[in-house]
Amino acid sequence: MEEFYDAASEKYKKYLLQVVYNDETYYTVSGADLSDNEATRLLTDADGKICLYADLPSLRKGIEAGVVTFDTPNLQAWGKDINETDTAYTGVDFFSLKSEHLEADDDPLLYEIYGALSVVRDYAEQENNTELLTLLDSPIVNEYMEICADLFLWSSDTDSFREDFDFNAFVPVLGQIYTLLEPRLRVV
Repeated sequence: MEEFYDAASEKYKKYLLQVVYNDETYYTVSGADLSDNEATRLLTDADGKICLYADLPSLRKGIEAGVVTFDTPNLQAWGKDINETDTAYTGVDFFSLKSEHLEADDDPLLYEIYGALSVVRDYAEQENNTELLTLLDSPIVNEYMEICADLFLWSSDTDSFREDFDFNAFVPVLGQIYTLLEPRLRVV
């Protein structure tokens, strides 16, 4: 079923996300809204909160029941193709945004934060959340994201995180982002 699932994800441009929040694992959906110029969207409720489901059957039931905020026909068609054995397209750890001690040599944690900030940005843009966008557009976050892109995504001469990055200025901004995000998460 996994091959079919992957084909369905590519066909409908909807992807299963595994989310760690409060040391628990949840699932949600991210994807292109084919009815809105393929804008990236997350599964949110009518109040604009990100819907997190404890397991895949619950997520599927939520999609079937119409807890859908974007591209309804394609999301529901995609939802019919997922089952209990499917694996997430990717994972994100929102708890990483609460990290208080960061070091340049902790690549796994720095990568987790990079992924979490990317998903938060997608959400902030979707909901036009100016408070989150202001923090995400701050110079320290932009610098972090650029360093991470060079280190983790692009082929470059960079093989380690920059030692001169100001983690002391970055950590409080991460905390503010998490504080704004947490009330926008809804465990269904």
